[in-house]
Amino acid sequence: MGPLATTTTTRTTTSTLSETHERLHQQQQEMSNTPLYLSLVIVSVKNKKTTDLRKCSATANTKRQTDNFFQVFLSCYSTDAALCDKVKETINVNSTFTDLNDETLLGYTRASQFILLTSDDKIKRFYPQALVKQFSLEVQPEYYDYDINAEFNSGNNQINYQKYQKYNYIIFMGQNWWFKTDNVTIESNQYDFYATVLHEFMHGLGILSSWSGDLETNEKKNITGLTHSDFDYYNYQFFGFYEYIFDRYVKFVKNNVKSTSTNYAYQLNMAEANGTSFNSYSEFVTAVKSSAQWKYAESALTSATTDASLHFTPAEDTNLNEDIELESGLNPGSSICHVSQKLNTTSDFLLTWSREPGITLEESIQIGGNYSSPIGPRILSILESMGYETDTHPNPINPIY
Repeated sequence: MGPLATTTTTRTTTSTLSETHERLHQQQQEMSNTPLYLSLVIVSVKNKKTTDLRKCSATANTKRQTDNFFQVFLSCYSTDAALCDKVKETINVNSTFTDLNDETLLGYTRASQFILLTSDDKIKRFYPQALVKQFSLEVQPEYYDYDINAEFNSGNNQINYQKYQKYNYIIFMGQNWWFKTDNVTIESNQYDFYATVLHEFMHGLGILSSWSGDLETNEKKNITGLTHSDFDYYNYQFFGFYEYIFDRYVKFVKNNVKSTSTNYAYQLNMAEANGTSFNSYSEFVTAVKSSAQWKYAESALTSATTDASLHFTPAEDTNLNEDIELESGLNPGSSICHVSQKLNTTSDFLLTWSREPGITLEESIQIGGNYSSPIGPRILSILESMGYETDTHPNPINPIY
């Protein structure tokens, strides 16, 4: 799938919000018809529960119940019927398990769409559909049939795990899957399939950042700064950069000073007036990079590539009141939407960008201190901050559509 920045609608302050929603929906429909680098797996996050997370009706404006959080639909195109059975039983989830015709590629997961809502601080941000359906909104947006799109490679035999920042590709070089239902000891060169699926589902739930180098890479230029990948540039007009809800709690650290992602987004939105027209995308990029605000994009890149310079500060009413260090390797491999690799042997191992082979999900939990779930306290706090309801966080503040 190619970069999305030039076709993704975010917001405008010169047109009405309903017009922005209409333009966003139109462009997302166009993107759904665009040829993808991968076929997408179909995973639905309707009406179900894992560990502490509670459910919400898929469309109705009702209070959440407590069932399984994930409801999934499996399509398996592997010629190995036994392998298909393992996938279905092990992950207890329906997804597309097929040969991706690329031995270096394991899988792909992404929220099916992001919906523009107004947060309680009066700032408009993109929320993943899976999260939006948890809110009791007075007006319901138009939902896609599925909440999360994911695909996993049935023909993969690889190791050397890497992840690309925007699209969450998982890459292995020389490795086989291990399934718990095999009832055999995991080998030193195998990865636990279930652990991989759980990791990807965290991204599908919305642990994704819109900060990227797409503004420049869309023009095949080197990255000199970061902006939001989902910005509103439509018919040669610019209407603004927008955060994902995850980004609201991200902080960039420079010279021991913490700056919020929201402040950087505000500054970058002053680079060009809302509604400014351009003769070409190249002219738009040049204008943004020539502005006084580009220094914030450069600063964001510096933090994203400097150790210990990215933090996630949980919302005040969540179960954790300390900063969470995020991964700051950005390109290639890691990204803002992973916790630091330093947490790989803690209870929050699931959200690190890389894992050692030969370790099962259960063994990782033990190494991390026998937390009650593979979704550790930091990960849970991130989900709560975004707006997911949990047993210890039963009344999140709903945004407005």
